[in-house]
Amino acid sequence: MTMIEASKTAKEEERMIGTIKKYVHFVSTSEYTNLTSDNLPCKLRLRIAITMRSTRTHNPSAPIHIMQNSSSIHFLLLNLALLLPATSSATAILNCPNCGTKPVPFPLSTSPACGSPFYKVRCTKGTLWFDALNGSSYVITSITPKSQQLIIHPPGFNGSTCITTDYHAGGLWLDEKLLFNISSDNTILKLNCQPLAFISAMNCSSSRICFRHDIATSTLAFLSSLQINLHYFPAGGSQNDHNIKLAPEKCAVYTSFVGLSLNTPLPVSKWPKPGIAINWVLPPEPVCSTDIDCKKLPKSSCVPSAVKGPKRCLCKVPYKWDPIKGACSKVKCETSKCRRKRKRKKMIAALTYTGGIIAILGSFAILVYIHLRRIKRKAREQLVRERQQILNANNSSGRSAKLFSAKEIRVSTGNFSKENVLGSGGFGEVYKGILQDGTIIAVKRAIFGNTKGNDQVLNEVRILCQVNHRSLVRLLGCCVELEEPVLVYEYISNGTLYDRLHVSCSNDHIEAPLNWNQRLAMARQIAEGLTYLHSSSVPPIIHRDIKTSNILLNEKLDIKISDFGLSRIVDNEATHMTTCAQGTLGYLDPQYYRDMQLTDKSDVYSFGVVLLELLTTRKAIDFSREVENVSLVSYMRKMVNQQKLLDAVDPFLEKGASKLELETMKLIGILAISCLDEQRHNRPSMSDVKDEIEYMLHIIEDKGAK
Repeated sequence: MTMIEASKTAKEEERMIGTIKKYVHFVSTSEYTNLTSDNLPCKLRLRIAITMRSTRTHNPSAPIHIMQNSSSIHFLLLNLALLLPATSSATAILNCPNCGTKPVPFPLSTSPACGSPFYKVRCTKGTLWFDALNGSSYVITSITPKSQQLIIHPPGFNGSTCITTDYHAGGLWLDEKLLFNISSDNTILKLNCQPLAFISAMNCSSSRICFRHDIATSTLAFLSSLQINLHYFPAGGSQNDHNIKLAPEKCAVYTSFVGLSLNTPLPVSKWPKPGIAINWVLPPEPVCSTDIDCKKLPKSSCVPSAVKGPKRCLCKVPYKWDPIKGACSKVKCETSKCRRKRKRKKMIAALTYTGGIIAILGSFAILVYIHLRRIKRKAREQLVRERQQILNANNSSGRSAKLFSAKEIRVSTGNFSKENVLGSGGFGEVYKGILQDGTIIAVKRAIFGNTKGNDQVLNEVRILCQVNHRSLVRLLGCCVELEEPVLVYEYISNGTLYDRLHVSCSNDHIEAPLNWNQRLAMARQIAEGLTYLHSSSVPPIIHRDIKTSNILLNEKLDIKISDFGLSRIVDNEATHMTTCAQGTLGYLDPQYYRDMQLTDKSDVYSFGVVLLELLTTRKAIDFSREVENVSLVSYMRKMVNQQKLLDAVDPFLEKGASKLELETMKLIGILAISCLDEQRHNRPSMSDVKDEIEYMLHIIEDKGAK
C-alpha cells in the first residue's frame, strides 16, 4: 500500500495531518512520555510517522533515531558474475515484447528467448513483476534504461496486522545471481520496531482492544512511543546491496521513497510516491561459440574478449557495443579529425583499386625493402639513445646503471631459455643467468610490444640508481639494445616471502615454518627499507606495490624489497601526488583508490597487510574462504572488534609461545590495524612503525638473554 492510502479522501488526509502536527507539538512539551501506541490502526500509525518526519525540522527534540545501513561488501563476486560463461546465445540481445502497454527494454528478460538471463523479470496478465527470493514479488511501476534503474512498489500490509506482506520472507531479498542491486536513491522508513511487536503481530482492526480509548489519547500514546517505533535511513549504493531486512529482532514494517532527502526539510504533501529503486549493471556483449551465434547481433563477430573469459560477439569497426540498446551502433563522426580520417580512408580505398598503384608498388618493392631496413636500423639506434636519456633523467644521485650488451644478456640466459625462467608477471619474465665471471644474476625482461611494461622497467632503473640500502634489491645494470629493455639484478636464492608463508612445499622439499622471532625480524627489515625510501632518500620515493610476492629472501632469510616498476619519486614540498590508482588487490590503499592522491601512507597501508600475513599466515585475498572473510583486512578487523585477535594468529606461532611472545603478537596485530585505518592521516609513519617493531624485538631479545 502507499502512504497516501492512509486516508480515503484528500480532505480527510489534510485534516488528519493538521491534527497530528498539533499533537506533535503537544507531546514534545507534555509529561505524557510513557504512553503506548498499540491502540492505533497501522495505517494511521504509518501516516503519523510520515508527518513526524516532516515536522522533525521544526522540532529537533522529536524522538526519532536514524539507523545506519550495514550491508556487506561483495564487489568482487559481481565482477566474477560478469565473466561467467552464459548458456544463452547472441539471440538474448533482442528486446522482449511489451508487457501489456509497458515496454520491456534490454537487458530485462521476461523469457529465455529475449533479453539477458541475468536480468529476469516476469510478465503476468499485462503487469510486470519483480520476483525476489523467498517467494516475494513486487509490481514494477517504472523503468529508466538510460540510468539502468527500475522502481518497484513497496509491499502492503498483511491484512489488518502491523507487518508487511513480505515479512515472512525477511523483507526484500534480491537474487545475487542476477545483476540487480538496491539503489542509493532510496530512503527507507521502518516501523513496528518495539520488542512487543515481535511477540505477536499487532491486530489493528476495530474489534481489538487498541480502540478502547478515544482517538486523541491514542494519537498521544503513539507519538510518545515514536522514539523506538520509527527508523529511517538511506539504503543501497553498492553493487552488492541486495536486501532490505525485516526480522523479529528488528522491524516488521517498511516502505521506501526514491529521491527523498534526509537532510532537506520537505512537507509530506511534496514527498514522492512510495517506491523502491533497483539498479542493474550494464551488460557486456553476448557470449558466443561461433559466428553463427552472432547472427542476431548485426555488425559483430565471435572473437575472444580483451578480458580473460569466454568468447563474445564483439562489434566490428566502426561500430561500438551499446549496452542500453543491446545493439552495435555506429560511432558518429562529429569531429573534424574524424572526418579527415574517414576521408583519408576513402581515398586510400579508391587508390587501392587502381591498377596503376599496384604496378608502381611492384616496381619499387626492392627499393622500399632496402629503405625500410635502413629506417629500422636508425629507429633502433634512436630507441637506444632515447632509453639512455630516460635513464639519466631525474637522476639526482649522479649514479648510472651499468650497460650490458645484448650479446652478454643472451649468452648469460641461454638466449632467454624457458629452463632459466624464475617467474613471470604483468611486466614480463625473470630469468636466471650467469655472467662470464661466474656471477649469478636475475634478468627481468619486459613483454615484447608492451609499452607500459617498458616504461615500468625504465622507471625501475631510475629509482634503483638513486637508492642504496641493505633491505632493497641491488641493481647491477641494464641493457637497452634489445627490442625490449632488460634489467640485471643480484640473484636472491630463497624465493619470495609469499612462497615461504603460503606455499608449504616446493620441489618435494618441505620448508620449516618461520618462527615468531624470524617473522618479527623480517617485519623490521621491511619497515627499515620503507622508512629509508620515505625519509632518507632524496627525493623521497613511494614504492606503491608492497606485497609479500615482491619481498625476496636470501639464504640467511634477510629480506630484499623488489619490483619498483610502479614506484614514484615525490617532490619534497608536495603533500601528495595525483596519479591513477595502481597496485595489487588486497594491498591497495582504499583512500588512494578513491581520490587518486598518492602519499607515503599508501605504503603504510600495504605494509599493514604484510604484517597481518606474517601474523596469521593467511593470504591477503583468498576466495576459498567464506565470502565475508575473503579479504584478510576485513577478517582481522572483525576479529579485533570481537576481541578475538589471538584466535586469528597462526596456530604454529601460538603453540608453545611464551606469555611475552603472545603479548607481542597481540601488539603487532593492533599495530597492523592502525596501519590499515581508512583515513590516511590516522595511520602512523613508517618510521614510527619501525620503532615499534624494534622495541618489541628488544624486549624479546632481552628476555631471552636473561
